[in-house]
Amino acid sequence: MLVISCSDKFKNVVLILFFLYASTSFGQHKESNGFYRFLDSADIYVSENPKRAQSFLDSIPESPKGLMEGKLAEFYQLKALVSDGLNEEAKKFHYFMLALRYAKLEKNHTIAGMASLELFYITYIVKNDTTAFKYLEDAKTYYTLENNTNGLAEVMQMPAYVEFYKTNYKKSNQLILEHLEDYKKIEDDGYYYMYALFMLCNNYKHLHDLKNAHKYLNLLKGLQNDKTISPSLHTSHLATAYNCLAEVHLEKKAVDSSFYYLLKARELGKFMNNTDRENHYTLFADYYENIADVDNKKVYVDSLKYLHEQNLKENIEASIQINDELLNSENQLEIETNKKNINKYLVLGLIGVLLAVSAFITVRYKTNKKKLKSFSKRDKEFSYLQTNHEKLKVKVRGLEDFITEVKKEVKQIATISDTAEQRNEIRKLYKNIYHNSSTLLNKGESHLELINELNVEFFNKINSIHPELNHSEVIICYYIFTGFKNKEIAAFLNSSNRAVESKRYRISKKLSIQEKEITLIDYLQKI
Repeated sequence: MLVISCSDKFKNVVLILFFLYASTSFGQHKESNGFYRFLDSADIYVSENPKRAQSFLDSIPESPKGLMEGKLAEFYQLKALVSDGLNEEAKKFHYFMLALRYAKLEKNHTIAGMASLELFYITYIVKNDTTAFKYLEDAKTYYTLENNTNGLAEVMQMPAYVEFYKTNYKKSNQLILEHLEDYKKIEDDGYYYMYALFMLCNNYKHLHDLKNAHKYLNLLKGLQNDKTISPSLHTSHLATAYNCLAEVHLEKKAVDSSFYYLLKARELGKFMNNTDRENHYTLFADYYENIADVDNKKVYVDSLKYLHEQNLKENIEASIQINDELLNSENQLEIETNKKNINKYLVLGLIGVLLAVSAFITVRYKTNKKKLKSFSKRDKEFSYLQTNHEKLKVKVRGLEDFITEVKKEVKQIATISDTAEQRNEIRKLYKNIYHNSSTLLNKGESHLELINELNVEFFNKINSIHPELNHSEVIICYYIFTGFKNKEIAAFLNSSNRAVESKRYRISKKLSIQEKEITLIDYLQKI
């Protein structure tokens, strides 16, 4: 009879508990990472194709809490931006409120600032509520904490927009012109300069200063090739400007000029939001009234009626959906609370069982200590242990030999002066390691040490030039530099091809590759 010691039994129990916990945590982490890639994909399409971005967000469960730890602010921010692109104002306000709520919890000051700014605009401009200025102050605070100069520039533009909204056009112009050159100098995002030109153009139109209005309109149109501005965003501002010009000319009874700008605006109709579209139909109805065309006026009056009915229907549906989400959120919160309580009781129960087992084993250990010594001396037990020991020695020796051979190959590759030949040999070595020792590859630190030995200069240089790249992005850069394809990189990193493609896109975005008009692999070869 073999008697196991108290310490061995205790270790076994601890290992089983740790394994169960680690398996659960890994499963949740892996599932979460799967959902994170939907966020990345939605972020790519949110500006130009909000419906496609929505399809990626819809792939995430309705109750993302617990699955999107640290990413809930980003999730609801994207939901709000999609709602904005689809002209769903009620949902937009709801999701920006949630984005602000979770941004505060996650201490994501950039999203908190952006959400506060959007809530200011909706509350003040749409709802005409002066309490909105609290959101504007909050936006300034969050952007200051993050040292976000671009965000602060947008906050600085809001007083000018408030004056424009209050029809104080001269005051609005004065506030914009004071900082126009500062907006123009923001090279990484042309939105702020574009928005300033847009307001100047509209202010001068309402002041009937058409010379300056056309001057800033032409500057606004000249930004259509600015790659830092979303094309759809630029076009929507142009549509608003054309509507405004049509309105000014209609007030002056210049119906031909008004009709010209109405047609220009209609060409950009799909980029208008609901407010612009309503204004556009109203202007067309007024135009046809001025030229006594009753039939066409009726067409646009009917269009206005239909638009109002659609907006009402969408608002009702949005309210129902928001209520369902709030109810679902409360239910989910109750479920999560119950789960936490169950888990707490389970852990306490396991600890109690563990303590009882430990106490029992301790008593048995003291009683059977003498028997353990005599049993351990038996030939059969000794032979059994010796056999296992020999097997273990063989396994360790095999692993040592494998590692020794790999190190020899690494040193041999390091002496090759031809870069192309060296890279080819590295690829062969990686594939050999992957096919013969997947266990070794799964150990992230050993894997990184092996890579660093092969090309220390590359890692030193890219970390020096681009400190903004994180650990996993640097690894992918090295694989790309070495000449591996996405499929091969995915295999080495135990990831998906789609995840690698998403990583490559984010790396290119961080390194501003598109602006340099060069491919990522060529850029990495160059540095």
